[in-house]
Amino acid sequence: MFGFGKKKEAAEQPAAEIYVAPVSGEYLPLAEVSDPVFSQGVMGDGYAVDPTDGVICAPVSGEIALIQDTLHAFMIRTPNGGEVLVHIGIDTVDLGGEGFEGLAKVADKVDAGDPIVKVDWAAIEGRIPSKETMVMITNTAKFNISKESDARRTVQAGDRVAEATKK
Repeated sequence: MFGFGKKKEAAEQPAAEIYVAPVSGEYLPLAEVSDPVFSQGVMGDGYAVDPTDGVICAPVSGEIALIQDTLHAFMIRTPNGGEVLVHIGIDTVDLGGEGFEGLAKVADKVDAGDPIVKVDWAAIEGRIPSKETMVMITNTAKFNISKESDARRTVQAGDRVAEATKK
């Protein structure tokens, strides 16, 4: 009658946070990214997309905690405390922001799929080794991460690709 001794209700358990493709293109496992800093998981577990579009979106809902001055990377802090880094392209920091346009700012609350940065790939073509855009949970040790699949495949921005639950 009073619920003494009952197990915690499912609603009290941490909710899974849904992760989506931040851009349309070819999904690839992080291990297949051309830069070893990312492919070896140094920055955390995650996934990547080789883009066919220039609008990079939030891969998860939360608050923008950081946008690099060069706009090549940003971080979102999720309600469960996830620190999610999105790194756009390889060696793009060297461009000093050229070819990038900010569409959001630090402290903005965003939903998965909201546009954050626009990239003019044509303007920077031939100046970077790869357009691969990585999504990594930098505090991976605090989360159980489940990916839909690690097979290469075509994805559209906003397609569900993973979920994370706080340990």
